Amino acid sequence: MTQSSGVTGNVRRHVVTTSEVAKNIADQVIFYGQQDHVDLFIKSLIDKYTFLNAIFINIDSTVTDLQHWSYFTYKEGDTTALVRGEHSYQECIQEQEHFENLLTHPSGGWSEPYLCKRNNSVVVAYCAPIFIKNTDKKEIRVGNVICELSLAELNKEVNGMKIGEEGFALLLSKEGVYITHPKPDWVLNRSIYDLPGEVYKRNMSARTDSILKSRKPGTMIGYPEMLNYEKAMVYYTPIVENGWTLVSVLPYNELYEPLFMPVLQMLFFSVLGILIIYLTVTYIINRQIEPLSNVTQQLKRFSNLTGPYTNIPENEVIQVAESLNYMKSWYEKYLQTQSDEKRKREQRHEDMKQASEIQQSFIKTIYPAFPDRTDIDLFTTYKPARGVSGDLFDYFFIDDDHLVLTMGDVSGKGVPAAFFMSVAQTTIKTNALVPDAKSIVKRANKELCTSNQHQFFLTLFLGILNLKTGNLEYCNAAHTPGYVLKRNGKLLGLDQSHGLPLGLYPDKSYSSANIQLEKNDTLILYTDGVTEMLNEDDMHYGVERFEENLKSLVGLSPKEMTKRLETSYKTYRGHALQSDDITMLIFNYKKA
Repeated sequence: MTQSSGVTGNVRRHVVTTSEVAKNIADQVIFYGQQDHVDLFIKSLIDKYTFLNAIFINIDSTVTDLQHWSYFTYKEGDTTALVRGEHSYQECIQEQEHFENLLTHPSGGWSEPYLCKRNNSVVVAYCAPIFIKNTDKKEIRVGNVICELSLAELNKEVNGMKIGEEGFALLLSKEGVYITHPKPDWVLNRSIYDLPGEVYKRNMSARTDSILKSRKPGTMIGYPEMLNYEKAMVYYTPIVENGWTLVSVLPYNELYEPLFMPVLQMLFFSVLGILIIYLTVTYIINRQIEPLSNVTQQLKRFSNLTGPYTNIPENEVIQVAESLNYMKSWYEKYLQTQSDEKRKREQRHEDMKQASEIQQSFIKTIYPAFPDRTDIDLFTTYKPARGVSGDLFDYFFIDDDHLVLTMGDVSGKGVPAAFFMSVAQTTIKTNALVPDAKSIVKRANKELCTSNQHQFFLTLFLGILNLKTGNLEYCNAAHTPGYVLKRNGKLLGLDQSHGLPLGLYPDKSYSSANIQLEKNDTLILYTDGVTEMLNEDDMHYGVERFEENLKSLVGLSPKEMTKRLETSYKTYRGHALQSDDITMLIFNYKKA
């Protein structure tokens, strides 16, 4: 069971990682395709995860703003090959009849194992659909991402399990086909349903179904063909992510018969030990009174002596006494070490608390933000998931007529991300010299790249509002889209993306867009901690729920809107823990 648990953990790690890679590619491939960076993106992934056999990306030609619609990357010896173009690449996949269902299934999923003829490797594939939003804000499927998981490493690990002398292990697909087996020619060619009747000696189908359909580990008695139909213990463990099952087999004669002799030996040595102890104690009482006195004296000095002894006497009882002194000294050092570790933990906790207080002291919390101005009104909320946060927001004037509004999110968590956030906030403010959004973002990106040793990056929305005209120029560097809530209740999404996140490429340029704000129009900026919040059932709060809530807040002040939204997502989250930082900035333009 212990060996099965370790192997099952590794199998699940491969399976979960493969599915997560496919889903992440599906979420980001359109964006990277628009930047013509898909090839670098997927090659880096297949180089990083050695168990990936190949990655296929097929996008419908209806997505018109891409340079290529199909990508195929795979391992070729010690190198990684890449093919891209306009036609679909499937290679070994197109020969699998059941794979057609995955290509049309709404959420994709896992295929059955199959043999990839390109490198003669047994693989299994995960299919993740690619969605985009149409003009009606509805998601439509425009393609698929397929990641092939090579089973060579798993086969080696499962077959390498040492279970007694004659025991063995194997891995089954959800249909009962052998994915790994001690006999290589059985892989993909036989299944658990092909077993002879002697294996169970009862209702074979019921036994087989109990292995494949069980969601919990279990045991049963079997008579495996590989053990010449001798009685054996069968232990099976399901892999819930894709329906596989790990099966371990150990012969009964190895499990129980060898215990008889050790039990007899234990009884013999127990009786012998008791006899020896009795004779020894009797001898010590009758013949060694003086050494016992020395032991008593040593015990009286127990609390005063420290350190190990050096000159070991020949008398065994005295040795025991001085050993007690050594143990006392060691135990005191142990207590001191534990005390030092406790102080260090308390100091680290205090340092984290102070870091949180320092960061909170830089956050703007006094409202109204600009009490002398009647043409604008804004309010913010800032809720770190941990002690410190990587979220960024700011608002300041370049001159009397131009107000800068920023909202950003630093990759990573903890104190390093918080420090990078502070550096980024200062860098943006020092570069805001002229009312030109794309120019400010470009200069800030260049400075952040030069001081970014830990490869953090910052998604950023930066807008500059002309308070006289109501014109808002904004640059969105891969941040979540903002919204403009019109006074008539119409909600406009600022969906345009104007470049990559800051801190990655120093020479990248950025563009910008403009939107005209009218009297009582409201601008809403936020980080993805709002829409990606999870409730107790691990369900996201979601963009659609957020947009519907915004439409219901027409006519309210920014502070009232913020409080209503906070109440909404707190109610949705319930007793679940906050998983990500939450930041919102709501701005109302009052000038006609």
